[in-house]
Amino acid sequence: MVQKPVVRHFLAEGVTSRGYISLLPDMMTEWERTYVLMGGPGTGKSTMIKMIGLELLDRGYEVDFIRSARDPDSMAGFSIRRNNLVMLDLYEIAPLKWRAPGIIERFIDFTPMCDLAKLEHYRSRILELEEIEKHAQKEIGIYLAEEFGEKMRGKMPAVAETKKRPWLPDIYSILNDNEGRDGTWVKAQNALQKLQKSKVTPFFLHGLDCEGWLNLAPHYLTDFDQIHLDGKETSEAMDWILSEAEQLGQIIDMVLHPLYPEEIIGIVFPQRNLAIWQGKPDELKDQGLDRPFSESLKKTLVQYQNTRDLLKSIYMEVIDFSQVDRLRDELLNQILRDLEDLQ
Repeated sequence: MVQKPVVRHFLAEGVTSRGYISLLPDMMTEWERTYVLMGGPGTGKSTMIKMIGLELLDRGYEVDFIRSARDPDSMAGFSIRRNNLVMLDLYEIAPLKWRAPGIIERFIDFTPMCDLAKLEHYRSRILELEEIEKHAQKEIGIYLAEEFGEKMRGKMPAVAETKKRPWLPDIYSILNDNEGRDGTWVKAQNALQKLQKSKVTPFFLHGLDCEGWLNLAPHYLTDFDQIHLDGKETSEAMDWILSEAEQLGQIIDMVLHPLYPEEIIGIVFPQRNLAIWQGKPDELKDQGLDRPFSESLKKTLVQYQNTRDLLKSIYMEVIDFSQVDRLRDELLNQILRDLEDLQ
């Protein structure tokens, strides 16, 4: 019997109580080929990512789909981890600095496939909507910090009392500046850095949308043996698991809390088909994610989504999807050639 290839869905970024967190820079060190799609929302990038990813899955490749933190129902990219090949939608991710050496990058701009005269006609409206979108995204981060950031406030450095929100971190912060902190995440990094054969991939399995939290954990863990930890001993048990990983040199997927990204809510050992989880993956209350949103937060989430939909409608009117279809076939063939080279 032919083994079915593995497909996973996760988020490499998160809208948290500490701002917008991107884990992509930590993943970049393994990449060898990257395809970066550029262009406005609604130009077909997410659909292209999904269709090419599914085609590669049908051809026997293991595909990781990267959901958008801004819109978890959309694809921000995919990764072929075994071959270190990645495709990303630049519009859906935080700005990246391509700093990993040796990456071969291909940037594909969808703008030339648009009717440029129509695009120019909508220019002022697009700029207006982009400002509304940017403001709403910032407001979402502020509301999350105000409503759910109490666990982090005692850990934030002291600042002048005149600052309006001294515990609110900068938006677009990166979760790799852990100097001076002593959380579980730091212990995990310190332990795993000692292992030549170990490899850790941190990500999120919960995305924020208008209806609450999109929970990808049950689907992600479907084929894993699961150990569920409950009660006060959970943190101690996680420390023990990490200590064992230090001895065994395991490949580890770490699932971070979507609101408090310094907390680990799950540790997955792909080689051993084992997942250790705080509580039950399908019970949001076990991760403290059952708390209702305020009306202000829900209103801003709806405004943000409506603005995105308006932007998409403009770009869908000006894009030539026949050209996008031809480009998809060209990119698929190029990716298949790259994957042969990376075998």
